[in-house]
Amino acid sequence: MASRDFHRVSTDVRAWLGGVVGSGDGYAAWTRRNALRRWGLVALVLLAFVAIAIGGYAIGASQAGDVDSARQAGADAGEQRGAALGTREGYGKAFRSAREQAFGPAYRDAYRAAYLDAFDRADLAPPGHVPVSGP
Repeated sequence: MASRDFHRVSTDVRAWLGGVVGSGDGYAAWTRRNALRRWGLVALVLLAFVAIAIGGYAIGASQAGDVDSARQAGADAGEQRGAALGTREGYGKAFRSAREQAFGPAYRDAYRAAYLDAFDRADLAPPGHVPVSGP
């Protein structure tokens, strides 16, 4: 097919569209051709906008599962951390009060028993009270 055949096709199409678009060099034909071009451009822009919107929706919908799983993982991690901090805080309060109540008397009794036992093992008499004069 030669290049003149391509030219002939476009000429035939122009002739076929002549009634719709307007043939000739008159103002009415020119106005109809410009209107058709503008509407074609508007249709092309709208089609591109719809295609972009559909693509954006598809991408957003595919990311929704990732967002939901990340949100759930964050909630689970927050619950675990909160429970750990609460447990640690509760343990600290309970340990402190238990230590204050039990450690002093238990340590005093155990230390006194070990001290006296060391003297018993060495076959020595434990020291008694020594009177001290006042100032």
